[in-house]
Amino acid sequence: MPIPHRAGGPLRALLLTVAPALLLLSAPAPGAADTADAADAPAVDPQPTYAEYFAGLLAAEPEGTAVVVDGAIGGAVPPEEMERGLHEAFEPLGVPYHVVVTPYLGVGSDAGMGEIMPAVHDRLGADGVYAVLPATGGLTELRVYGADLSVDGAWDAVHDAELHDVPAHEAARVLVAGLTGAEPPAEFAERDDGDGFLAGFRADIDPTRYNGPENLGFLVGTVGGALLVGAGWIAWRRARRGRLLVPAVVVLAALSATGALVTATYTHTVNAPVGGHEVADPEELVRLEPPYVVSTGRVEHIAAALAEDPLYVDPIMPLTREGLEDVPALLTGAPVPVFAAAVPLHHEDEAGGDPEVLAAALASVAEEDGVYLVVGPGVDTPHVGAAARGLEVDSYALWFPMTFNEEPTPAAALETAVADLSELEFPPGDGYRPLFADDEANLPGPRAERYWSGGFFGGLFLAGPLAAAAVVAAYHLAVFLLALSRNRVPGVALNDRALRRLAVREADRVRALVEKEPDRIPGEFMPQAEAALMVMDRDPRGLDLLGAAVLSRRVLAAVQDPDTDTVPCTVDPLHPFAAEQVKSRRLGGRVPLCAECARLDDSARAGRVLRLRTGGTAHSYRAKPEDPWIRHSFGAHLPRRLVDQLFEENRVH
Repeated sequence: MPIPHRAGGPLRALLLTVAPALLLLSAPAPGAADTADAADAPAVDPQPTYAEYFAGLLAAEPEGTAVVVDGAIGGAVPPEEMERGLHEAFEPLGVPYHVVVTPYLGVGSDAGMGEIMPAVHDRLGADGVYAVLPATGGLTELRVYGADLSVDGAWDAVHDAELHDVPAHEAARVLVAGLTGAEPPAEFAERDDGDGFLAGFRADIDPTRYNGPENLGFLVGTVGGALLVGAGWIAWRRARRGRLLVPAVVVLAALSATGALVTATYTHTVNAPVGGHEVADPEELVRLEPPYVVSTGRVEHIAAALAEDPLYVDPIMPLTREGLEDVPALLTGAPVPVFAAAVPLHHEDEAGGDPEVLAAALASVAEEDGVYLVVGPGVDTPHVGAAARGLEVDSYALWFPMTFNEEPTPAAALETAVADLSELEFPPGDGYRPLFADDEANLPGPRAERYWSGGFFGGLFLAGPLAAAAVVAAYHLAVFLLALSRNRVPGVALNDRALRRLAVREADRVRALVEKEPDRIPGEFMPQAEAALMVMDRDPRGLDLLGAAVLSRRVLAAVQDPDTDTVPCTVDPLHPFAAEQVKSRRLGGRVPLCAECARLDDSARAGRVLRLRTGGTAHSYRAKPEDPWIRHSFGAHLPRRLVDQLFEENRVH
């Protein structure tokens, strides 16, 4: 038969004294308890060990088919149904089995990772399978004695099946398959279908999920923003070359693709069938109405115990029991009937580890009117919850002092709680409703609103442009690295704006010398200085700007040192002046080069030749070898002829 949460009264005494004695436990003989004076019996039973407690429960089950399902389990599966399913899962093994389902063992519980099944086996003395399972999620502990079954295989099967939200009786089918080396049930074998990334991606943008429309809107906005910015960059590059049709087509195509993408995904978002996180969790809905919990096994057991005694202490309540023997008298002396339960709590039990929920459930199923207190483990100190039955009291006024009750022990916490109750008024009535019952089911808002406001515009105007900028930067870096891998550094391309800034700066320095300190300019460089200023006065472009800048630099270098060699580097006349003559087939014979360019091979030098950008295209500054600037190497070769030709051109202009 189904086991309720920890049988009470005579059955509890039987399980914790008589049954352990019959199993050769080291506890005192049961006859001594029978002959002791009832007045000498402690008001609160001593706490058994976890192994002793669960061994006693398993011993009360049919031999070889022992299943104990804790009435405190959460989830939508009733304990009775889970127990039947566990028997159906383990019976095909053909060996004895001893199974416990509880939230109070394993990771996150007060018992921690301590394994109890070896101690349980020692107490029961029977071979077979010993297992502890959580209400959902797979497996807590597993041992096998006297049977040829694979414990490692069972652990692997449970791990591979990813049984995160699977009820214990369903997870047991996978566990049993692993024990015997059989294939897991088909529905669990198909869970790992090999497309983990794609499955996760589809789930993240599923409109029925809590953040699905937000994620999809952000994704579409990002793609659209990147597409538009990328198209704009391509159009700009094409337009600089004087081609207007291609840029227009590119921009129009990007706008059309973005519009189609937004329309399709938005339509899919708003029209997808309702499901997923849009359907309220049944356990959330249960919290809104009495009895406030899905499973009432533990609650009904506690209520039955409180009908006989105002204090109930759970056998495995993990906190200290010091002082609890004085609590019944304290409860009896309260201004209104008060009942208290000291219990273990865990986030996976029927109350979600919340003593207020458990107190409200207890008040809803109890038959006695009064205030019901529940105390259990908290983070640092015990947590206390309270609820009323058949009494009128403001729910906030009852909740507030319990929430801020920070006493270090359950006994002290209950004493303070009773004192706080004496400050409240409790007229008869049925108007009490716990605060948490006024909450609403946690459902997402309208899909359309979340699609637009949840990240679409952030993706369109921020993430998308940034992504496009990253792609453009990666493109230019790839071009640079490709050239570098070929032992070439791409040549610099200067437009008129950059050249003009450079030429104006250098020419202004020469102008200041001509006007204020003409004597500092060597005589043979004065005509070149005047020629540079003359060129700048007639709004030069392209090669003339470069020539004026280089000629000015040569004059300024001569002012600093009249004996310096001011021959420009053939690769880039803006480099440092030439340091040596090097034979270059690509540059046309022996040419003057700066020290850096002289160290490169001929192919690399050709790749570094300065380019001038005019009219949207870039070309080598040496594209017109007959131009006076090139033919006379910016005045380094036959400077008088260069100056004469510049003055002649000026007269023509």
